[in-house]
Amino acid sequence: MVKYCNISGKYFMNEITVSDFKSDALREHLLALYNCFKGVGAHEKVKFNLNALTWASPLVLLPICAYAHNTGSEVDYRSSLIKAYLDSVGFPIGVNTISAFQKQVQKFKSYVPISILRKQDREERERLETIFLGMICRALGNITGAESAIYYPVSELVTNIFDHSKKDEGFAFGQYYSSKSFLDMCIVDCGRGLKSAYKEELGLSLSDEESISKALEGFSTKKDKERGYGIRSSIKVVCEGLGGGFIFISGNAAFISVGAKNAMVTLPNFHWQGVIIAYRIPKPTHPIDIMPFVE
Repeated sequence: MVKYCNISGKYFMNEITVSDFKSDALREHLLALYNCFKGVGAHEKVKFNLNALTWASPLVLLPICAYAHNTGSEVDYRSSLIKAYLDSVGFPIGVNTISAFQKQVQKFKSYVPISILRKQDREERERLETIFLGMICRALGNITGAESAIYYPVSELVTNIFDHSKKDEGFAFGQYYSSKSFLDMCIVDCGRGLKSAYKEELGLSLSDEESISKALEGFSTKKDKERGYGIRSSIKVVCEGLGGGFIFISGNAAFISVGAKNAMVTLPNFHWQGVIIAYRIPKPTHPIDIMPFVE
């Protein structure tokens, strides 16, 4: 990270250089995200420099998009080798209307564009979600049960944004890598985060790690709802039902589930105001039944 300064010598904006990943592993994508936001203050206006990127994933691109949208931060990718791709997926502004989505459907290849989902117009949002999910299913192919397996986590996780974040919009983005036969999804909000939700709704003073653990146990932040299994069931569908991987970030903590390995990690000098969820689904090759994983 470097700082711009004006002719008087006063610093006024951080510039963050976004670097390539070392591998396809989800943990490497998490590390790249961490390096993007490490040391960035709450609501700080920064400039993201993506000109060194030769490829990128939803777990890095979508939080940058959401953060820039929320803070008025700048992005620069004018000389990036993937400028055409970034433009085509709607980076950094995103798509938020049916007509814009329909244009994307016509030229669709292997991605679902960066999408802004708004709470107030539920009918419009649900239509956008339907188109969004339909594009994902087209990429993964016509496998029995695949549609339910794709729809369930997206529906649950988007609903969680509007139930708990106290924010009127959320962000979603998906990319299918045909050469690698997997789909990467990311869902982001810039709301109050889990820690604040438990404090404000239930009076619980928890760390970010404890807050994520509570959510994974199915402990809802809503007073009128005893249990909230949406996140836990989504992880089971993705990781156990589909053999994928899952990352759940709030504040300075991240939960990672890949294969049979689960880990909670603290992210020093990092804070995401809200929630970031990213997961990977291998392309299904046989019929899928998600019911054993849904609570």
